[in-house]
Amino acid sequence: MSFQKNGSVNRSVKLVKTFAPAAVTAALALVSVNASAGFPTLYGKVFLTANSYDLEKNNFALTAPTATTYKQVGATGTTTELDSTAIESTGSRLGVQGDFGASYDLTVFYRVEYGIDVDNGTNSNGRELTQRNIFGGVRGDWGQVLVGKNDTPVKTLQTTSVLRTDLDRFNDYPLADIGSYLAGENRVDNVIQYTSPILLGGLEINLAAIQAEETGVAAQPATSTPNLQDDNGFATGKSLSIVYGKAKWYAGIAYESNVATADTLRAAGEITLGSVKLGAIYQTSERHEDYDVVGGLTSTFVGSTGTTNGAQNGLNPLAEWDGASGTQYKEQNGYVFNGAWKIAGPWVAKFQIGKSTSTPSNLAYSDVTIDALALGLDFNLSDSARLFSYYASLETKGDTKISTKATEDKTFAIGLDFKF
Repeated sequence: MSFQKNGSVNRSVKLVKTFAPAAVTAALALVSVNASAGFPTLYGKVFLTANSYDLEKNNFALTAPTATTYKQVGATGTTTELDSTAIESTGSRLGVQGDFGASYDLTVFYRVEYGIDVDNGTNSNGRELTQRNIFGGVRGDWGQVLVGKNDTPVKTLQTTSVLRTDLDRFNDYPLADIGSYLAGENRVDNVIQYTSPILLGGLEINLAAIQAEETGVAAQPATSTPNLQDDNGFATGKSLSIVYGKAKWYAGIAYESNVATADTLRAAGEITLGSVKLGAIYQTSERHEDYDVVGGLTSTFVGSTGTTNGAQNGLNPLAEWDGASGTQYKEQNGYVFNGAWKIAGPWVAKFQIGKSTSTPSNLAYSDVTIDALALGLDFNLSDSARLFSYYASLETKGDTKISTKATEDKTFAIGLDFKF
């Protein structure tokens, strides 16, 4: 039985006849617009390691032989060993990117990329997604300009497009990534970046202007740690890189000013000799102003926190040795030397050694040195997938007022890395 009257049915039929052609026309127009804009590409990476950790806590010095308090700010115990096994997902990501042609011989491009935690679904802040590089821009024969959030030219010096290589052989590996002991690994907000086309057969230039977007009104004008809020103009932070390379070598230099409150100079290069690649990085960094501290040293160097007993609970080891409740250093010098050897077939062996020397802002404490070592073996399943294993150690030594001996953090891991 129908509750519609004949008139109602007739009106519905007329409406369908009228609406259908309009809907089809609109759909075709929408498809046409999307086709001219190009379809986005979904991509991602899964990076998983199973790590066995042997982490040493600082042997904190007591304020007196029979005291129950410690000279290091924040120290609450003297536990010396943290052993744990953990699944880590330090470099996994999911993104959408694409480009489409526009007028005046321009191409519009975009990327929206988020970090994902494959091991437990959420990061240390309890979030499923964390921002990575997110930007939009235009390119032409003259180069390209992007606007958004992106790695600085200093950070990308070791992943230059001139040679399509990654000089950080252990990028994203817990305890082995160069960010565990070197400043300058910054991904910044509010950036406008120009990248030149490849010039003179192998030259590329990157210029980034970074807006701090401060208010211009001092929040703490007269304290020992002022917050002047005066980084409120265009390009309050700047980052520049110049790279030149050919098929089997490249060399580059990069400098940035007032990025993560630091001024950093980095030089890098790589050469291929038969089946062997050798690379090196040298860097010097100092605080931008007398009251600043070198930034980029507070990120976690492992995903597993182990315990909260004592100061070291997953923080970069430099946070332990500055004699301050935060991470406060005035300057740092460091280097990396590494290599990769394509043995035979799918097998690749690699090594990396590094060292950094950091000077605390509080000159009552001695310099802090970190000696880094990483050894690895890859088994390539395809161009986009591999199995691997590695060993890494970080030995940290500083003022005996903080710790009576050096500490060494070590890990052995097996892993899976694939892109899609």
